[in-house]
Amino acid sequence: MAATFGESQKLDYLWKKVGYGVAKTSIPPPGSGSKEAFNESIPSPLLYRGDLVWTNSGDIPATPPSNTSSIVQVYKDGGGGGYSPTVQCTEDLTAPDNQTWKTNLTNWIPTQFGDNYLVVVYVDTTGSTTPQTTGTRLFQTGSGSDDTWFFDYQAGILNFNGATIPSVIAGGVTGKSVFIVGYRYVGPFGVAGTALLGNLTISNTTISSNLANATITLQPTGTGLVSINTTTGLILPVGNTDQRPSPASTGTTRFNTTTGLIEVYNGNAWNSTSQAVTNQTLNGNGTATSFTLNRSTTTAAALVMLNGITQVPDQSYSMSPSPSTNLVFTEAPATGDVIDIRFL
Repeated sequence: MAATFGESQKLDYLWKKVGYGVAKTSIPPPGSGSKEAFNESIPSPLLYRGDLVWTNSGDIPATPPSNTSSIVQVYKDGGGGGYSPTVQCTEDLTAPDNQTWKTNLTNWIPTQFGDNYLVVVYVDTTGSTTPQTTGTRLFQTGSGSDDTWFFDYQAGILNFNGATIPSVIAGGVTGKSVFIVGYRYVGPFGVAGTALLGNLTISNTTISSNLANATITLQPTGTGLVSINTTTGLILPVGNTDQRPSPASTGTTRFNTTTGLIEVYNGNAWNSTSQAVTNQTLNGNGTATSFTLNRSTTTAAALVMLNGITQVPDQSYSMSPSPSTNLVFTEAPATGDVIDIRFL
């Protein structure tokens, strides 16, 4: 049946709006004052909401991943193991019986990112966890009875848009549901909000990594330096002794809330950059030559006395390795000897 005049004007509006991004001001030929789409001159582009922009859509792979990532959520039979269960839809009761089904999820990835992003539709017993295996697949082109379907990827809505509903889901069938296998975009949104550069996530003024336990590296070239250009200050990582990173890299610097001091890992032990003078008292037992100190130090930075007599560094004792918390005597202090260590 031919479209009415009003319907043809609606189509003309859509053609000019979607195809050319212009406003419709006149009917197309042969009407009076008619304009073809390319003759319309008033811009009317589609609205692209900044808060709904898929910020990292460029990171969607051409081939759908087998497991969920920070960008793509995978839905298929079973769930677990890095992906989510097949989505069971709910019927839209405001539409004709069994014609429209809702995933209740938005931002499904369409086929413009790759042919294999086409959602796959099944009908199976309500509550099934294996519709890909036990269900009946419904093809987009239908079964030859004009029972085709259309999926709105943005809204997550499945609509049987042919003249008939597939027989396996037609009116009168109870205990059945429609299931969707596919992929959704779950990355950051917005043109000025969070962005993803490789494995770095940038959200307002915060830079973080989306990889577990990853190190963020600032690496200038040649003789260039990493410069913090400010007159205020630089905030170091803060934590107690038990929260020290392990393993630590040489040069790791942090503020230790246990000692109240800044400390640096030198490759062997943690050293405080500025420490108060403290002391520790131990006792000999006649056999032990090695003693554990309560703070890391070097041989030259520790004053060791045995029964009040100062010992000679590198002759009577040493830190092994230096620096460390391991004090080693060349001869075992006798039972009852008082060992006093003054940390300088």
